[in-house]
Amino acid sequence: MKWGRQAFRTALSFVVHNATLKIFSLAFACGLWLFVNAGERDTEKTLLVPVELRNLPPQLVVVGPRVDYVDLRVSGPRTLLGRLSSKRITLDLAGVRPGPSSFRITTDLLNLPRGVKVVRITPSQVNLEIARLIKRTIPVSLDLVGKPPHGYSVVETEVIPAVVEVTGPAPEIGRLETIPTDPLDLGAATHPITQELNLRGPQADFVSYSAEKVQARVEIQEVILTREFRRLRVEVKNAAFRAIAAPPLVDVTVRGPQRLVEKLKLNSGAVFVDAANLGPGTVTLPVTVDLPPGLEVIAQEPGEVELRLIEERKPQTKGAKEEVPTGASP
Repeated sequence: MKWGRQAFRTALSFVVHNATLKIFSLAFACGLWLFVNAGERDTEKTLLVPVELRNLPPQLVVVGPRVDYVDLRVSGPRTLLGRLSSKRITLDLAGVRPGPSSFRITTDLLNLPRGVKVVRITPSQVNLEIARLIKRTIPVSLDLVGKPPHGYSVVETEVIPAVVEVTGPAPEIGRLETIPTDPLDLGAATHPITQELNLRGPQADFVSYSAEKVQARVEIQEVILTREFRRLRVEVKNAAFRAIAAPPLVDVTVRGPQRLVEKLKLNSGAVFVDAANLGPGTVTLPVTVDLPPGLEVIAQEPGEVELRLIEERKPQTKGAKEEVPTGASP
């Protein structure tokens, strides 16, 4: 009994001696155990892994939608997953040809450390459309919007340069027939136009042009019309005697800008002959047509008329005596 008590006191003394240090050591050991076991416990992590394309043959390009990142879900010890942030997927395009190409994303491309497993890869396959780069010479088309005002028309257009060289993927460039310009509005144009315009061809990736701008020239002129006026009466002006014109009517054809010809009215007095300073008798006179500025007579039938100037006697007053010339018998 005495021996048992002595042993208990010895054990108690061992436990109490340096108790603080022993408690700290125990706590540290427990923490280290928890840290190691927690670090080794499997967990999951999602990574956004960039996709890199290498060794694409010359004169080939990747067109259309492409996958730049793969969503990778992995599982494994936490300590290992923390070192996966710099991963990259590299696709070797050395043997591709024009057309569709597919690449499966496998664990071999990921080069994951031992102990890390792939849970999910999205997308699991990368589809690419490969096209050949081509160069074509394509005409430029001038995009005219609207029409000039009434009475004006476009008589000539010119674009410098008239053609451009276009380089780009065959599916995009192969179907082009023309390269349009920026719109050129003619709604208020009454004079020739010279203007620099941008090209409006496809602006897709890998498409380039030998010229980005062109010089456009549009020649605009007034519309010229002819109009015939028939059976216009010839007026005699400045006649001192009774005048008779033969023929009294003429036909006139007028030429000039549409805006003037359509509004023209040859009223009384617009077609005439001038009898100023002419005495009685018969005379041939040219017919004059009075027109607004900008118009001209291109045909007239007849161009001259015969004008008779007649001196009329004054009528005698009723009941008046007839005068007898001096030296004459009554």
